[in-house]
Amino acid sequence: MMEYTISISFTGKLIHAVIDGQNSKDNVNRYMSDIQQEVEKLQCKNILIEDQLTGPGLDPIDVFDIIRSHTRYARIHKLRIGYIDINRYLHRTTVAFGENLANIFGVNVKVFNSVEDATAWLITVEHEPEF
Repeated sequence: MMEYTISISFTGKLIHAVIDGQNSKDNVNRYMSDIQQEVEKLQCKNILIEDQLTGPGLDPIDVFDIIRSHTRYARIHKLRIGYIDINRYLHRTTVAFGENLANIFGVNVKVFNSVEDATAWLITVEHEPEF
């Protein structure tokens, strides 16, 4: 199994997860589960995911499976997720597909190019999904 590392910090307003390692369906599912544990522990709805996984983009079927596996939790807990992929230029199609699919499934997620932009969106006054 390919390894990954996750570093999680909590500012009081958001959970910031930075993930490093190899891009794979298993690693994404594992880090999403790690983030869910932090949500439970910290009782925070604002999540910033800084995906620094390397390697080729995931197959669209894998993206669909990942989104389908985690959207129920995110929707029930009314999570707001800002997502940054440092390899977004290599993964542009699958990142856009994942964002759109999560929105269709009722999750308030938005892709950003910078931590600053994602943080500003997450810490604004509570807002409804923008999809």
